[in-house]
Amino acid sequence: MAPPDQLVRSMLGGRTRDEVSLAAFWRLKRRYENWSDLVADDYHTLLSLIGDVTFPEDKAANLQAALGRLDLSRGNAALDFLGGWPVDSALSWLESLPGVGRKTSAAVLNFSTLGKRALVIDSHHQRVAKRLGLVRWKGSVEETYDVLMAAAPQEWQAADYERHHILIKAHGQKRCHHLAPDCGRCPLADLCPALT
Repeated sequence: MAPPDQLVRSMLGGRTRDEVSLAAFWRLKRRYENWSDLVADDYHTLLSLIGDVTFPEDKAANLQAALGRLDLSRGNAALDFLGGWPVDSALSWLESLPGVGRKTSAAVLNFSTLGKRALVIDSHHQRVAKRLGLVRWKGSVEETYDVLMAAAPQEWQAADYERHHILIKAHGQKRCHHLAPDCGRCPLADLCPALT
């Protein structure tokens, strides 16, 4: 996926189920020939298109503001300049955009055609890391990112980080639930200090 598309997709995805945010993303793609049309459109029209995602009012405003800061005359190449930047610098630049935090910035760098070594930390990923004692219980997404990136094998490439994200997210959804974890069937039970 092109980086600007991934930016929109990820901004819609915060605290929203994947199928809901993906449907909203495709509604936007059908409506807007390019993202500059979204920036120029009426806020309420945009809001009606994404009304089923969580916090749609904030996301509509942030989408228009964030995309408005890009050079959208370059189309799908609007964020390609980040390809030559170090990951930390690219994360910081993306996080200067309205509504963009570490999860979204890492997703743009890793899941898009930029293909950078960045780990996407969602709520499932963070919960698993906390229960395993890898990070502090009150730690931020940024802290979790820093700890897990430092622990990742040096030879990992972008695809390895993406696979790690997918596997830990699935584990959080299927076993390590928020309120009632299925510890009896957990493949990590012997490593988990939350069980002691």
